[in-house]
Amino acid sequence: MRSTTPVIILAGRLGAGKTTLLNHVLRHAGDRRFGVIVNDFGAVNVDALMVARQVDGVVGIGNGCVCCATDSDGFEDSVTRLVRTGVDAVLVEASGIADPRSMIRRVVAMADPIVAYGGLVYVVDAATGDAVLPREVLAHARVADLLVVNKADLVDAGCVTSIGDRLVAVNATAPRVITAEGALDPALLVDAAARADVAGPEQLTLDALLRDAAGADRGGRAPIRHDYEQYTWESAGAVNPRAVARLLERPPAGCYRIKGWVRVESDFYAGSLEFSAVGGRIRAARRPARDHAGAAANVLVLIGIGMDQAQARADCAALTDVTADDEFGALSLLRYDPATVAAPGDASVGDVSAG
Repeated sequence: MRSTTPVIILAGRLGAGKTTLLNHVLRHAGDRRFGVIVNDFGAVNVDALMVARQVDGVVGIGNGCVCCATDSDGFEDSVTRLVRTGVDAVLVEASGIADPRSMIRRVVAMADPIVAYGGLVYVVDAATGDAVLPREVLAHARVADLLVVNKADLVDAGCVTSIGDRLVAVNATAPRVITAEGALDPALLVDAAARADVAGPEQLTLDALLRDAAGADRGGRAPIRHDYEQYTWESAGAVNPRAVARLLERPPAGCYRIKGWVRVESDFYAGSLEFSAVGGRIRAARRPARDHAGAAANVLVLIGIGMDQAQARADCAALTDVTADDEFGALSLLRYDPATVAAPGDASVGDVSAG
């Protein structure tokens, strides 16, 4: 099991296509294992939920695990249980009337060391034909880490462009994906953890059946693929930890998440730091150098849609400009490590939001 499990919030107004997107992600998960928390019983197209008729219970679906939470009081408990089932990420489908900002606060505030905020995916309904977009949608889009303009096949290109312009006006840095039928690539959300191969025959799991059914619906064609972008930077030697922190806190426009590790050399701390970041929210952990034997001392992978590649290259190139005698520069990254003990007068450390 990975050291932390991202909890990804899926939000949008009623009818925007959240459940359709969720079902698409589950059908095209590949080797990824998702946990799912839904507010509306039976909303997810998974037969196990309909058969089990459980409420606030965990229902296994082969490679994944579904927890149907119908009240807010059970939310933290549901998340805590799911992150310990070996899933790669937990997807939380918010009610169409829920305020995603409050859900973000609840996830970020959880004390569970395994829980990591994995971003807000906000679905906008292009088919409303209202390029102005309601004030509520704009307010929620402003805090989104990934914007999905869904049902784009039902409107003309001019409407999609107008909606995009309105979204850029309130959130210029979040990646924006144009979709039909909620066709979002799961690879944009999370990586699959390495798992041992199963020896011998095994029962066909429900998630595999769903994927097979999806393939049959397309006449045996390959699964739908999407063009997300990835920029990888590698270097030897030490980096400027303050520059790394700036990049993680303010990633290039269009970047959804950043992962990797860096080598820090200072009087205060010398060693390797592994991290993941979504929308400026960062999680870091100290790692022995031997954990990355055979790999470069510093590796960063930036993933997004419509990412500013030139800015990504420039930001990464600046990471090797090490400032001499910056004794406490490492604290700019160590403060995102929950294991770091704050010195007197320091700000609290851990899973901190850049704001």
